[in-house]
Amino acid sequence: IQERLSEALKVVDAGWLCDIQKQAQNAHQRLIRYVQGSIVDARKVTLLDDDDVSLTSNTSDIANWQWLVRWLLTADNAPRKRLDKNGGFQPKIDQDAKDQVLGLIGELEHQPNWHRALIEIAALPRPDLDDGEWQGVLRLSRVLPVLAAQLLTVFRARGVVDHAHVAMAAETALGSDEMPTDLALRLDYQISHILIDEFQDTSQGQFRLIEKLCRGWAEHNYIDKDSPRTLFIVGDAMQSIYGFRYADVGLFLLAREEGIANVLMESRDLSRNFRSQAGVIDWVNGQFDTLIPGEGESRLGVVPMTQALPTRDRLSGNAVEIHNFPDDSRLEARYAGDRIEAILEFEPESSVAVLARTRAALEPISEVLRERSIDIVGTDLTSFSRRASVSDLMSLTSWLANPADTVALVSVLRAPMIGLTLMDLGALVPLLAEQSLSSIRAGLGTSPEGVSDDGIVRAKIAFDALLWGDSKRDRLNLVSWVEQVWRRLGGDLTTPSDELSDVDAFFTQLRDQETRGLGLNIEPLNKWHSSKYAAHESASARVELMTLHKSKGLEFDHVFIVGAGRTGRSSQRPLLRWNRDERLGLLIAARPEKNTGGALYDYLSFINKCKEDQELIRLYYVGVTRAKRSCTVTATCSSETSWPPKASRSFWSQFCEVATEVTYHPATDIPLSSAPERPLQTLARLKKPINMTQPGDVTSETVGAPVYSGLRQGNLASRRYGTVLHRGLELLSHHRDLPESCPPDVFNALRFQLRAQTGHSVRLENELQRLVSDINRVLADKIGRWVLSADHSDAHSELTLYVPREDREVIIDRTFIESETQTRWVIDYKTSHPEEGIEIARFLEQETTKYQRQLQDYRSALVEYDLSVNSGVKHCKMALYFPTLGLFQEVLL
Repeated sequence: IQERLSEALKVVDAGWLCDIQKQAQNAHQRLIRYVQGSIVDARKVTLLDDDDVSLTSNTSDIANWQWLVRWLLTADNAPRKRLDKNGGFQPKIDQDAKDQVLGLIGELEHQPNWHRALIEIAALPRPDLDDGEWQGVLRLSRVLPVLAAQLLTVFRARGVVDHAHVAMAAETALGSDEMPTDLALRLDYQISHILIDEFQDTSQGQFRLIEKLCRGWAEHNYIDKDSPRTLFIVGDAMQSIYGFRYADVGLFLLAREEGIANVLMESRDLSRNFRSQAGVIDWVNGQFDTLIPGEGESRLGVVPMTQALPTRDRLSGNAVEIHNFPDDSRLEARYAGDRIEAILEFEPESSVAVLARTRAALEPISEVLRERSIDIVGTDLTSFSRRASVSDLMSLTSWLANPADTVALVSVLRAPMIGLTLMDLGALVPLLAEQSLSSIRAGLGTSPEGVSDDGIVRAKIAFDALLWGDSKRDRLNLVSWVEQVWRRLGGDLTTPSDELSDVDAFFTQLRDQETRGLGLNIEPLNKWHSSKYAAHESASARVELMTLHKSKGLEFDHVFIVGAGRTGRSSQRPLLRWNRDERLGLLIAARPEKNTGGALYDYLSFINKCKEDQELIRLYYVGVTRAKRSCTVTATCSSETSWPPKASRSFWSQFCEVATEVTYHPATDIPLSSAPERPLQTLARLKKPINMTQPGDVTSETVGAPVYSGLRQGNLASRRYGTVLHRGLELLSHHRDLPESCPPDVFNALRFQLRAQTGHSVRLENELQRLVSDINRVLADKIGRWVLSADHSDAHSELTLYVPREDREVIIDRTFIESETQTRWVIDYKTSHPEEGIEIARFLEQETTKYQRQLQDYRSALVEYDLSVNSGVKHCKMALYFPTLGLFQEVLL
């Protein structure tokens, strides 16, 4: 306390402090009279025990200091703008004194150092340490080593360790300064030079390890100047953003000023920026220089701003823009989506990044971009628990693991692949509790009371598939078993294309679980389901979504930072708080039982909050400086405040307050009406299974038979191969001039997609070579080149069309209008092969019969599409194309 009060007396101007002290003394005396005269309620004010408001560095004066700070600042630590009788000023009577005090308080707005010093004084702990806090530290100091030992036994039993254990073991292996180990002595002879990158993210433990590696170097360099031992560290304190990993930016400042292990270093500042245009650099210099204190203070995580010098010329237009929207993330996402769409159209070679503090802030813009069919790439964005297809698979797997799990069974029946209504489920659930699945299935033909005809058909299909699965228990490998039951339920037919990679991730996890000998254990699957994240991957995407932390070290032409107005999660209250001070050493406190304030624990929480606030500023510094050409920062503000929002002490309000220009969009700026009507729609989950058998076709003898016509008995490998080949053909169709063989961009896309569909542990060389051979076969085929040619009019690959009368959507592999004949072609790619002994003609006849209905649906959708878009189309023809065989088969009506 004495240390901080002494610092405050050095920082705050003595003349100003003397004037404030006199005014506070007079106000306190008036308050005493007001309370005695019942002018002020004694419960609403705080009075000091001593009439003298003395302000010295003695711990006995801490109460005076804190009373003064509460008198000067509001609850959110802003300088007061008004004073009333509760502050010692009656209206009209004490007007002159009040004006003088408000004038003195106003100076705090121009003296941030004084302001920060007073705020910290208010957070200082009581002079008398609560014995309960110290007892908590002692108890935890006994318990934690025991828990660490228990953890070590678990590590040994499982043959694993975590990163913290590795760091601790490395430090222990070198011994102490007084008793270095043999390893430390051996390394002392072997290591002459140490180079460290990203030093600004060094933790206390890592710093101690470096000190141990460098001990004795100062003496060695003094004696042997011809072969000195050198330490070279690189870092940017303005990019220290990993405090949650215990990174301490103060260590960077300490090493620069005092060296490491008495090894002094020479500092070199690299100020030239080779990434961003001059407009971005100038904006960053002005914006963050205002937000960051001029002098660094490692104790509070304050890093002095480093001005950068641009090497690229300024571009026209605004380099950085700030846009605020009402409290509706859809408005913000739609605006960002419009801007991104325009960039992709007018700057086809530019890269775009969308950044945010949290994954949740990226979800609205991710949805908008997918709705507009804009390819995106991003990892760890959406939890698998929020992906419907994976949740449906989890329900199915839970039932297969435990057929008595009625909740999982009901979830399967309710899932879109079966789609029972709530009314039908209400009638079936009582039966599930009383009868076996086979008994209920046998009785479905008698129309159970309360179950609709449609519900009977759906329930029969579901029970047939589940009974088949139960009959195959322990007769198939785990992945094949679950997958085949899922297919018989129709899961593969009702899974949106953008969730197929999530389904593959689930089966990959299941395969890994089986390989590790865990079998169908639902607990690790549940943990994976709730803790892992889905990826959005595309080999050709130019829009990348990621968190601000993951963007560090990257660069993009245009950067969008969304959700900037969102507040992060509130700081946790761990059992222990500690802080290592350069002069005071280690401060440590246990969480008090009652949060009454004034504890050492609360002061350490204040220190931690200061560090977090400074790190948040640096986080946005990192985000904006990823931009080479432009950066757009968007945010939503609470509708409970006035518009534009009132100034507050939040980071975002201060960020906007110091900006040169901020645009506020009223709700009427961007309408939330539905998107304009157009035939092209995004993929939607089907409400009903397609090609379902009719009620009369389902009998007790059909258990075990496929329930969907056209359901191929392939596995994930064949479907993966077809998906990747379709993607390769789609990319080829975008080439203005078709190459003679598989071009590098298509080859890279094939490899990327193949790896994304499997995992890094699978060898894919043979499969990739097959794909390249098939691509080359298509490019060598005259008809194949005609199908993929870009010379056709209104040509599309993977075209998605909505069929309103059936309330579903179809995806067409390839369609175009042949210019000479004005004929619309509808072409579907097939990767199937004839079985052994089947002639090609017979095979083509079978495939034509098999897919004729599907092509007719495609043709009907395109005829309706052409009526509104291409009125000149005279004919519409259908065909199947087999890329792996080089065959083209027209399908007649």
